[in-house]
Amino acid sequence: MEITAKGLEVSLGGASILKGAGLRVPAGQTVGVIGPNGSGKSTLLRCIYRALKPSGGAVFLDGRPIEWDSVRQSAQKMAVVAQHNAYSFSFTVREIVLMGRSPHKRALERDGPEDYRIVAESLAAVGLEGFENRQFSTLSGGEQQRAVLARALAQQTPCLILDEPTNHLDIQYQLQMMELVRGLGRTVLAAVHDLNIAALYCDALVALKDGEVVGSGPPRSLLTPGFLRSVYGVEAKVVTDGDGFLRILYQPGALRAKKSGAP
Repeated sequence: MEITAKGLEVSLGGASILKGAGLRVPAGQTVGVIGPNGSGKSTLLRCIYRALKPSGGAVFLDGRPIEWDSVRQSAQKMAVVAQHNAYSFSFTVREIVLMGRSPHKRALERDGPEDYRIVAESLAAVGLEGFENRQFSTLSGGEQQRAVLARALAQQTPCLILDEPTNHLDIQYQLQMMELVRGLGRTVLAAVHDLNIAALYCDALVALKDGEVVGSGPPRSLLTPGFLRSVYGVEAKVVTDGDGFLRILYQPGALRAKKSGAP
């Protein structure tokens, strides 16, 4: 399933957050949204998964305006892993992941053996087997993030929307999560904070700055020293390592000056 956004405009509290932003995620590809803090990444994603209604522009799934679907129909097509996942009530991990099955059920339909099988498989996929009866509120931030990903997997949608999915995760689970998501063969749109993670796992990147798209393309063509300087205000080297992977090496100014002998 292809995701397309065109000319999205959002203003909040009198400030313009998105200024005609758009992107395209081809079916089966992983596209990362990058940019500095406050550039509009989360706002863009929220417009796409219908948590926020833009004042202008449109979102399409396979060329069909997203407003033509009910919220339930959208939830059968897109699953979301958001940055913040707070719950007012005490839920077990199993109950959280079972929420991913609700878009596929009729009103008052009970969970059945197939639902529990999918939940168990989803928890195993994120390394949380045996956590079913734990209270969600007692989990660490990283464990909560993995449980929410399991809920998204249990939703069994053709598209995944991930808002900084590796937030709170240590490096082992950052890599595990991205390997898992990339291996699903689904359409994935992810806001990514770590550019090295983005370079490793994304087919293409869309860069935002001050609510506008300032660049897009494959990581190798987009992530240049000049681009990083103009968008992030940092000096960096971009190299290909011995295994053929793109690496971004940031150059701290004060340390660089000290090394060169400058006062």
